[in-house]
Amino acid sequence: MMHSAHERQLEEWHFREKVGRLLKGLGQYVDDINPPNLLHCALVNSPYAHALIKSIDVSKALRLPGVKTVLTGRDLTNYMGPLSLMADYSEMGLVWRDPKAYPLAVDRVRFVGEPVAVVVAEDKYSAADAVEMVSVDYEPLPAVSDIMAALKPDAPLLYPEWGSNVQCRFRYSTPNVAEVFSAADRVVRVRWREARQSGFPLETRGVVATYDKAFNSYLVYSSTQSPTIGRHVIAKALQVPVGNVKVLAPDVGGGFGNKVNFTLEITACLLARLCGKPVKLVESRYQNIVMGPHQRDVMWEVEAAVKNTGELLGLKGKLYVDLGVEGNARGCGAPSVVPATLSSPGAYKLRAVDIETTGIVTNKSFYDAYRGYGKDKGAKMIERVVDRVAAELGLPPEQVRYMNFIQRHEFPYSQITGYVYDSGDYEACLSKALQTLGLAEWRSRQAELRRKNEYLGIGMSLTLEPAGGAIAYSIYSGYESARLRVSEDGTVEVYSGWTDIGQGSVPTMAQITSEVLGVALSDVKVYTGSSDYMGLGPYASRGIIYGGGVVVKAAKAMRDRILKIAGNMLECRPEDLEIQDSEIYVKDDRSRKITLKQLCRAVYFKGQQKTLSTELMKEGLVPLDVTVSWFSPLTAEKFTTYTTVAASADACVVRVDPETGEVRILEYVTVHDCGKVINHKIVEGQVYGGLAQAIGACLYEEVVYDENAAPLTSSFMDYLIPTTKEMAFPIRNDHVETPSPFTELGGKGTGEASVYSGAITVANAVEDALKPFGVVVDYIPITPERVRRWLKAKPAQSP
Repeated sequence: MMHSAHERQLEEWHFREKVGRLLKGLGQYVDDINPPNLLHCALVNSPYAHALIKSIDVSKALRLPGVKTVLTGRDLTNYMGPLSLMADYSEMGLVWRDPKAYPLAVDRVRFVGEPVAVVVAEDKYSAADAVEMVSVDYEPLPAVSDIMAALKPDAPLLYPEWGSNVQCRFRYSTPNVAEVFSAADRVVRVRWREARQSGFPLETRGVVATYDKAFNSYLVYSSTQSPTIGRHVIAKALQVPVGNVKVLAPDVGGGFGNKVNFTLEITACLLARLCGKPVKLVESRYQNIVMGPHQRDVMWEVEAAVKNTGELLGLKGKLYVDLGVEGNARGCGAPSVVPATLSSPGAYKLRAVDIETTGIVTNKSFYDAYRGYGKDKGAKMIERVVDRVAAELGLPPEQVRYMNFIQRHEFPYSQITGYVYDSGDYEACLSKALQTLGLAEWRSRQAELRRKNEYLGIGMSLTLEPAGGAIAYSIYSGYESARLRVSEDGTVEVYSGWTDIGQGSVPTMAQITSEVLGVALSDVKVYTGSSDYMGLGPYASRGIIYGGGVVVKAAKAMRDRILKIAGNMLECRPEDLEIQDSEIYVKDDRSRKITLKQLCRAVYFKGQQKTLSTELMKEGLVPLDVTVSWFSPLTAEKFTTYTTVAASADACVVRVDPETGEVRILEYVTVHDCGKVINHKIVEGQVYGGLAQAIGACLYEEVVYDENAAPLTSSFMDYLIPTTKEMAFPIRNDHVETPSPFTELGGKGTGEASVYSGAITVANAVEDALKPFGVVVDYIPITPERVRRWLKAKPAQSP
């Protein structure tokens, strides 16, 4: 959609509207907001992974100068009920259990870092001092930190009333599994585990809340991805009408799925009401790591039925997901067991599947979203399976993929698990990636270097990203609206719930509005970040699908309205007119024209009665203000959760040093199919950002707990996020465009597929490098220590 002539204009617009402000230090994040009489909050965090709270003594803290109040979990129950649930899958027939949880622990703590009390003081230093004065009497209980240990009959129970540590379980099975497996030439078994990780945005979670006693209303500034969801969750917790809560997201320093949880906001709102003054609550980096949202931490046990030719017949598998303390009250991670299960076939045609996913609670922080929401787990698993099948059969991994791919002419394709794939050309994507990498040349070089005891590995993958989610029975149900208004001076104002958290939603909406409506970019203003704009915001890569789609629909509606008015003024039919650069003109006579500013002056100041016909006045075209909604036509017809399926075909070369265990990436190629590319620079930024997170997941990042569930990871000194130094290898990015038939512009989700593909491509490459040693990669991150352990367990074979 983007024309080169407009690229510079869009860059200038983006700099003027946002980037320039940030570069000048004029950004406004939550911690920059300081209303008059502001009070500061500090949390008291549990040092125990599992313990009963016998008593809490706050008397010493209250005696400190500047301290206004101290609230405990028990106090909290006097003002609110338990946290509302983010989803309810019991209606779907799942094993589904929900805890009774509050923003502060009431009578039991279940992970290190769980808040047990909150201090409010005149400044943050007094609040921090008072935290040290709060005395909590704990009775320690046994803790569990391992998935499989939590399933043992004698495991400590986080919720004794459940009778086990299983929060949820989902199984999808076709009736022909036994028949298909009996037809296989062999069964390939794969075990795969991913460490506990999270997005850990540069800006931690934070909130400033004010309370208006006269109207019993709250104004909340939150570092959130979705002000609309936040308003609903906060209002329900505080038992006030939704309209009594307004949530604003100022500049947001990253989200990645980590910022659609609202326990801090609920706590701050309640304290603002009790204290009668605005309050601020911003978590520290330590708190963000130990009590913030977590993800991944999964283990797969899979069997693949295959023919000796490489044909994939069926899958049987069990996936175990460590939800930490829980995943449906503090956050919305537990429902991700469903897409984890249903995404398991990936890009391949299978005859049968039987996948069961179990969500298990342990004494770790809560489970929420982080770039993938379960889909990443199925995507990585199937790509490991394909590589293991190729290895056991002695076939090139690309051959097994090409043999089993869904073909371009088969789209839209109904996958065996019920997902509908809108469009794609997987063979073209992978072929382009391997050709760009120079596969044959690298394989020749690899063989030559192995004779010199140097170990290169070549990895590849093709992962799918179901995107544009409308998730039933949850807070992510999928609605989206946009308001488009042309003001009195001709400025085109766009109001959207598609919050900008760094992914480029604001310039994208400006570009869409400019091109669809036909107005100059300089005349467009975009406003996001308010719960007044009804929309669920960015999650599941739904931005261009829902957020962009509804802006297209609004711009078309406004265009029709403007053309009717201009046709009346220029004495011609609306269909004889065109709009370009904010000028409306007759197609076959450019001299007959009117600017948008002139049109606005006429209808707003001269008056409709002097400008429009009686029929148009009765139609109600003025003010120039439209609000529309958009919902997936595919979801409406097929009831499927996701509207589009993007693809990422990746290939890379790594060098592994057997002496040190170091993995070095030499070259990386990624070919993305996100449908019609709307803005190449934004898409490339999304792809590169996703790759950085993927490389971190594969080689560096891990939240570690010991056997007593004590976190050994508490800062960026021990949670290693890749920097520009680690990402300094060559990356080549290209595209294959297969437009979606189900979206307004043909676009699909963008960015998250790279998070899946990058991690699994590098893992496959490392295994290929260590093939002479017989190493099978079964865990990420692939740290030097882990490589050395693998090599120690597998003596070298002859290269």
